[in-house]
Amino acid sequence: MHDSALPLKGRRALVLASSQGLGRACAQAFAQQGAAVVVNSSSQARCEATARDIAAATGATVVGLAADLFQPADMDRLHAQAVQALGGPPDILLLNHPGPALSPTAVVDFAQLDGHHRLMVASPVRLTMLALPAMRQQRFGRILAVSGRGAVEPLPNKALDNLYRPALMAYCKSLSNEVAADGVTVNVLMPGTYLTERVQASTASNAALWGISVEEAMRRRLAGIPAGRFGQLEEFGAMAAFLASDAAAYVNGSVLRVDGGQIPGTL
Repeated sequence: MHDSALPLKGRRALVLASSQGLGRACAQAFAQQGAAVVVNSSSQARCEATARDIAAATGATVVGLAADLFQPADMDRLHAQAVQALGGPPDILLLNHPGPALSPTAVVDFAQLDGHHRLMVASPVRLTMLALPAMRQQRFGRILAVSGRGAVEPLPNKALDNLYRPALMAYCKSLSNEVAADGVTVNVLMPGTYLTERVQASTASNAALWGISVEEAMRRRLAGIPAGRFGQLEEFGAMAAFLASDAAAYVNGSVLRVDGGQIPGTL
């Protein structure tokens, strides 16, 4: 059992797309709870800057490693470098990626279709397959996937979200059934609206699509949240850190919403 004051002490975490936004919030939460963390993005300079900031704020070991999620073969190198940097294989794997390109469904670009399959499905699955054997052998592992509302409810101007997020969510559920008896859990985190760069960009795109101001589009977005406010990044990170802990050992194959009640359905 780990130190209750630091539930992730002694754990090793690899966090994809974590130089900013929700991924960074998760990386920081893992570090605050005692884990050694690898921060990832496509830019080594950005990775290293984020790693320095999180290390300074938490006192944890935090290393930045760049990899291109559009190139699934990069996951082999990322995993090998993470094992070396962390002093062992990751116990915690957070699957995340940059926000997909915005597009109406009827005019989706086929080059984007292929590229985003690699970004949103092939790379996360490849990295999971690399990390899984050690998790099963040690009989502890936490795999978390950051999803989006498009996984359960098709959204306007987000054809790629609507297509590929359900695919990864189904993969996670299927995998959770196969590895549960080995002490490995696989869960999906479903965020609502947080004021990230992605949300700013998609709101501006929707405003142009609907012929309204960005301010009006943002007002409509806020009006759809029962909590009456946007989420705080720390709130999302806290849920990820809980799911990575020993205390969440019986939470498996689940989709957990951290959305202030924004998603209207029950499933």
